[in-house]
Amino acid sequence: MFLTILGSGTSHGVPVISCNCDVCRSADPRDKRYRASALLENDFEGKTWRVLIDVGPDFRSQALACGLPSLDALLLTHGHADHLHGLDDIRIFSHTKVPHSISKYTDANGVPHPSNENTKPMPIYANRSTIEIVKSHFDYIFKRTQIGGGKPLVSLNDAENLVPTAPLKIGGMEIISIPMKHGKIDTTGYLVSAIGKDGKKKSAAYLTDCNYISSESVRLINKNCGDLVHAVIDGLRIEGHTTHFSFSEAMALAEQIRPTHTWTTHMTHDLSHANIIEYFNEILPKFPGLKKIVADGGSVLPAHDGLRLEV
Repeated sequence: MFLTILGSGTSHGVPVISCNCDVCRSADPRDKRYRASALLENDFEGKTWRVLIDVGPDFRSQALACGLPSLDALLLTHGHADHLHGLDDIRIFSHTKVPHSISKYTDANGVPHPSNENTKPMPIYANRSTIEIVKSHFDYIFKRTQIGGGKPLVSLNDAENLVPTAPLKIGGMEIISIPMKHGKIDTTGYLVSAIGKDGKKKSAAYLTDCNYISSESVRLINKNCGDLVHAVIDGLRIEGHTTHFSFSEAMALAEQIRPTHTWTTHMTHDLSHANIIEYFNEILPKFPGLKKIVADGGSVLPAHDGLRLEV
């Protein structure tokens, strides 16, 4: 199983529009940060299965950059624009494969739409508040409209039901949701597991847009991860924030869930990739658990766009 970071930046992205700071003018490709998103891939039963986490306004560029050939499901962390507003661009993965683009499911009033029996919608998983945002912001998807114009074929599924006793099973991967807080709103992290080449359970945790994760959610990860190889954690900047983890807060969470490799995402233009690494090395001694993991061959690093991680 592989996890690719498609975007590692904040809602502004990096470079930021109209900004001439050193990071925004940097020639280091690791300092170019699309809005936060990730791609899961796993070879299973003769097919490569692909699951996208978040579909922000940079999705088209991200998909072209990685040559995305297919998509089997979409996981949403929450309904903010930088994680959702590229939704229309997933229509290519179903729209061009069916006679027309009218969903065979239902409109906002529960009225079935006519369609060809071979139509297969893209399953989207999100918590209940995010599902309501999708229905509101993209209401045209769920309404009976004229044929033509194209719109995504999707089915909305409650990610809050993805618990250890009933995970999402797709392409040899098992996915459970991790409840988190992003200021006052509920967001969803994901723990994704698959059987590794050694026959053991390997996992990756994707935990962006949060400033609080309960002890119950920490236990949920620790109890179900098997070997937690990678954790991608919201780490906005050095300073604290009302809705995001700071770098040190991300490291404090990593010390609780103990991944072999910790990566921060959703980073601002305050520091370059190289400067963030320097800062992590500087404060690592404050986290003895992480320091030991690093000494044993692990790592604590900022993620960057295009980073491909084997789980």
